[in-house]
Amino acid sequence: MDFGMPFLLENNSLEECAALCQRLRLSFVELNANFPACQNLRADMLRKLAGQYGLYFTLHLEEESDPFAFNGRVRDAWLRTVHDAIVLAKDAGIPLINMHLPKGVYITLPDRRVFLYNSYAGEYRRALLEFRQMIESEIGDSVLRLCVENTGGFAPHEQDALELLLELPVFGLTLDIGHSHGAGNVDIPFYEKHMDRLMHMHGHDALGKKNHLALGDGEIDLPGRFAWAAKSGARVVLETKTIAALETSVSRLPEILARMGEKV
Repeated sequence: MDFGMPFLLENNSLEECAALCQRLRLSFVELNANFPACQNLRADMLRKLAGQYGLYFTLHLEEESDPFAFNGRVRDAWLRTVHDAIVLAKDAGIPLINMHLPKGVYITLPDRRVFLYNSYAGEYRRALLEFRQMIESEIGDSVLRLCVENTGGFAPHEQDALELLLELPVFGLTLDIGHSHGAGNVDIPFYEKHMDRLMHMHGHDALGKKNHLALGDGEIDLPGRFAWAAKSGARVVLETKTIAALETSVSRLPEILARMGEKV
């Protein structure tokens, strides 16, 4: 199992982040496209940092990305953004791109919330198929995979969309164990059904809906969840929000792994 760290707000540069990753003896850094420091990246720079600090990178797309938007200009902009990420990843040796599955706009009626992607299923499906075809074509036969992460529980139309994407081997799943815990683990049956497609994990602890805690500061069955990662061969991002919490997580990791029968 490879453990890594996210790009953190306290990191002023990619090199500073890479140095921290090396100091903590982690394997990779998950770049986050929402941060200015993770914009306009060059493959040669990432390869240099990877070699210098003995690590590799994964990439998290912008959290607000929506390549299925009904507005064609908006959709095209996001498709170009994903295209650029794939080109960078292939050139820089990045093995995985992570993205959230956008729920889309919803309308609040007196008795329920209605998602437009569900109401206009035909338009949504056409956008999904366009996206799927593009990803398959651009990833090709490389080792790169695009993984979809859970956030607040997959709505039925999102599960249908994921089934469509997972028909192709270029797609995989990311399990954020804190997001799952906060949503009452409603997505766990879906992940159990597709355990062979679990390639990535965001590992942090949680108390109720409060997540991104240091490992051991919450109530998640961490040995159990990390055993899933070990079984499926998924890498794990120790997704805290501060350096101090990350350091605490790393210090507690050997005990957690020992409880699941793994060795550091």
